[in-house]
Amino acid sequence: MLAELTTYAYAHPQPGWDGAGGGPGWWLVFPAVFWTLVLAAAGYLVYRRSPARMARAAAERVLAERYARGEISADELRGRRAGLRRRS
Repeated sequence: MLAELTTYAYAHPQPGWDGAGGGPGWWLVFPAVFWTLVLAAAGYLVYRRSPARMARAAAERVLAERYARGEISADELRGRRAGLRRRS
């Protein structure tokens, strides 16, 4: 196994775009993709935790609870929910 690894290392001395040692290789692409994913995840978390979004979610929960208790009808629930979603 060690002989196979050393043979591979000598046969492929540098990573490259074409596998023949030309270009910087994929090592240039991986950090850019990694940081793009990290920043996108952070942006998504900030968006999910925004005060306006959380307030709308709380209002929709109250509407769902009132509907479950029978205080409002299904049509009223849909109308009020549509009104909440239009304003945000």
